[in-house]
Amino acid sequence: MAREPIVTKRQQEIVEAVKKIIAADGFDRLTVREIAGRLKITEGALYRHFKSKNDIVSLLIDDVERTLLEVVDAATEKAEDPLGKLRCVLSANIQYAEKRKGLTFIVINETLSMRDPVLRKKMESVVNVYLKKIENILDKGIKEKVFRQDLNVRLTSLAFFGLVQSLVTVWGLSGHGFALDRQKISGLFDLYKEGIMRK
Repeated sequence: MAREPIVTKRQQEIVEAVKKIIAADGFDRLTVREIAGRLKITEGALYRHFKSKNDIVSLLIDDVERTLLEVVDAATEKAEDPLGKLRCVLSANIQYAEKRKGLTFIVINETLSMRDPVLRKKMESVVNVYLKKIENILDKGIKEKVFRQDLNVRLTSLAFFGLVQSLVTVWGLSGHGFALDRQKISGLFDLYKEGIMRK
């Protein structure tokens, strides 16, 4: 279940400013001074809403959780069969990543590098909820005898997550230098499909 939404308009404005800074310049430029400058407020005014940069990152993780899981849930409603659901989720995930300039994976990686156990646990929880949603689709496909009966759903859900992460990572490293188009998404999905379908 998603956590409580952001509680104030100012906090939402701060999160939006944070996302723009990260998308444009990366986490290295994410400082209290930079955020305050973007919002045209003092650093002291910013600290009235958050005690530390970690509090801002925590709220950013909440935003990632809410938006990512909404995308997954909406995508699963677009198809009835398990294979169609996976295809829709993959396409929706990559479109979501493109729209946000890969922000979700940037936040995941930055949370790892910050070495804050609370933030890492919080991000791990978001990823696990995502993986569980994929596992549920895979379980359904196994029960309906569409997918291989010997699938390890945990590993197969991780492989699905890796499809998105790998494409978005290469896209980000290229400076967003190529289109995340249907052909690439379809090609990735066809490779994944070969591994899960019942022969």
